Amino acid sequence: MDMILLLAIVLLLIGGLGVGGVIGALGQIAWVLIIVAVIVIAWRVITGRRAV
Repeated sequence: MDMILLLAIVLLLIGGLGVGGVIGALGQIAWVLIIVAVIVIAWRVITGRRAV
């Protein structure tokens, strides 16, 4: 899951450079990945589980 967060950050940086088209779509995908990663990390903290 940490890899998804890193990928999302990279996509967000790339998406931030573009203003439309495919590059802009990468920014949107990055936000979704960041939200998913934060939810999973929070769930792991709450339940006390370690990374798989």
